[in-house]
Amino acid sequence: MSRTRILAWRKWLAVIFEDEEPRSAVTRLFNALLTILIVSNVSCVILESVGPIRHRFFTEFETFETLATAIFAAEYVLRVWTCVDFHSVPYTHPLWGRLRYMRSFFALVDLVAVLPAVIGVLGAADLRVLRLLRLLRMLKLIRHSTTFGLLWAVLRDEARSVMALLFVLLLTVTISGSLMYMVEGEEQPAVFTSIPVAMWWAIETLTTVGYGDFVPTTVVGRVLGGVVSIVGIGTLALFSGLITVGFIDQLKMYRERQAKLSVAVTDGASLIELHYQTDPADSANGPAIGVAARGAILSVCPHCGSPLPQSAVDRRGGETSYRT
Repeated sequence: MSRTRILAWRKWLAVIFEDEEPRSAVTRLFNALLTILIVSNVSCVILESVGPIRHRFFTEFETFETLATAIFAAEYVLRVWTCVDFHSVPYTHPLWGRLRYMRSFFALVDLVAVLPAVIGVLGAADLRVLRLLRLLRMLKLIRHSTTFGLLWAVLRDEARSVMALLFVLLLTVTISGSLMYMVEGEEQPAVFTSIPVAMWWAIETLTTVGYGDFVPTTVVGRVLGGVVSIVGIGTLALFSGLITVGFIDQLKMYRERQAKLSVAVTDGASLIELHYQTDPADSANGPAIGVAARGAILSVCPHCGSPLPQSAVDRRGGETSYRT
């Protein structure tokens, strides 16, 4: 296979693997099949924990696990190979670019998908750990979820506010745990044995879980427990409100971006006139499909919404033509 053909295959795979690229039919099909494989593999890991099912279908589970691991390993290798053609993040350097990609979050998730098999080959002693690690393959589903992307954007944009609320919670847990140890330590020395143990009670109370393993018996301790419960309700309500408002804002911006893209594609399609032109200089390449868009320069394809590379733009005589 020629080098040109190999580069063409790499660019084609990069369009499928790059998360920021518009979803074509092939990309959607690939993501759907990969999702089915991940869900099926995780389901097998869960069913393997049931003794009778594991003994009855042991061979089938092992065969499917080998097949899934091979597919995940091939996907990881191909993603590392094609990352130099990604447009969203510059990984253009053949060596350092790939190393940079391998340190990214989703690349590490892909590595986790094949890590259990690697550990097994190296001779892991506890196979139960390998089964648990295989459950981490569900993290691969995050890549194809718009919801997780919006949540990550919320946490990124509201990082300072979230850190401030977490600091308030940590401060409340520390102070209330220390006070409860001082109040109940003498009355229940076998229960509130230390400040860290009392801090566990504070976490239970702040989150309104109340397992009942630590219960204050003195009047001061119960009053303190009530105050901590009220503070916990207010703080958690503020935290959930912050996340909700941020998520709504991100969802609104996402919909606006999608609407603008749709309008840009529609307006671009209404301004252009598709025609076939034959340029003597291009006779070796056959007829070229041109787009006459006088006074209008499109940045996205009017059909699929994919960004048009600037190198593909050729202006001749006031016309803007795109070679396909």
